[in-house]
Amino acid sequence: MSKIYFGEFRIYVIQHIKQLEKLDYEADSVEWFLLKYLRRIVRSTETENTPGRVEGSMRSLVRFYVDNIDERSELGDQCMKIYEEYRKMLRHSQTV
Repeated sequence: MSKIYFGEFRIYVIQHIKQLEKLDYEADSVEWFLLKYLRRIVRSTETENTPGRVEGSMRSLVRFYVDNIDERSELGDQCMKIYEEYRKMLRHSQTV
């Protein structure tokens, strides 16, 4: 697989992390775990990587979303926006 620049996507995820960090949440809560998954995505996008490494982090996020987050909640909305942005970035990289 070719390398993809994930810089803009990384910035997008960091913005969501900052929003979540403003919330008052407890350790081991859904918000705490969501932040953990989002930080993992940021780490996987810090250097030029093959899409497979970032895809693994995204799959983990999606599995967490499906298992633990109500799709009609604000957290569910944030997860969907992040996933949609990821797919949009992949589609864009295929056209370039």
